[in-house]
Amino acid sequence: MKYWIISNTKFGYKNNSKEWSQNMFDYFENHFIPFIKKHTKPGDKLIHLGNIFNSSESVNIELLLTVEDLFVKMSNILPVIIVDGYNEKSNISKILTNINQIGEPLVERINYVTKEFIPYGHKVIDNLIDKGYMFVNSRIDKDVLKKYPEITFFCGYQDDRLEEDNVIYVGAPYQFDKTTDDKGFYVYDVPTKRYKFVKNNYSPKYNTITITNISQIEELDPEYIDKNKVSVIVDKKLVEEKKIKIDILLSKYNFKSVNYTNDVQKEELVDSSSMNMEELIRDKIKNSDNPELMSEFENIIKIYKEKY
Repeated sequence: MKYWIISNTKFGYKNNSKEWSQNMFDYFENHFIPFIKKHTKPGDKLIHLGNIFNSSESVNIELLLTVEDLFVKMSNILPVIIVDGYNEKSNISKILTNINQIGEPLVERINYVTKEFIPYGHKVIDNLIDKGYMFVNSRIDKDVLKKYPEITFFCGYQDDRLEEDNVIYVGAPYQFDKTTDDKGFYVYDVPTKRYKFVKNNYSPKYNTITITNISQIEELDPEYIDKNKVSVIVDKKLVEEKKIKIDILLSKYNFKSVNYTNDVQKEELVDSSSMNMEELIRDKIKNSDNPELMSEFENIIKIYKEKY
């Protein structure tokens, strides 16, 4: 038996952007669904670890119907389990479980602690079971979960994928703005307790290239740019010096956007949902040269972690 694990699909991203929706459904219709059709076996289950929609308050009706149809297609291949996340606090996932076939629900919804599943809003440590693996949607610190190495935790909530010891943040199946492009889904084999990450090499990647030297343009890969959503930032000083040549070189590529600036700096893409706020606060306190403040902060963190 295998669990096929996805999370943070976030349908309706960018205010129901048609471009983003097209890329999302294209991934499922033309890559993910054909893949599970080919590789799943009887007894396998598909788990969605929450944040089905991008909004927790309102959902476009047309989008809802399209997502509903998608879940029907997936559930006709293997049973689907939804572990409610933060964006399911409006109970939107209940609509998807109302899809029936011969009187039986096609999709099971987990909105309370049961067996190996812990949805958002429930304490993880208070509900651990001796099974070797658990599926959770929580903001709990990974260092807390590392204290239980006998359990492999598959976690929802975050957009970016991360593996540290026994803790796995599944992440989104495709890239969003200001997140890494290391996206895909997981497969967990229950008998062997082994898991595998299947990288998404199908969906377009979103990338920004900073041009400060004309030689950088000549080294660009046209095939990569055509396949993906690449924006470029060009130093205005470079344009002023060789404007005609710059225009000719840039015209060869299918960029998503081209911007010019006088102050070009390489920007590090950061997912705000996965920022380590604890470390940021520590750095600020260290710069204050106040050892008593650091000691007080560490005590607060210790109390916070212990309550989980």
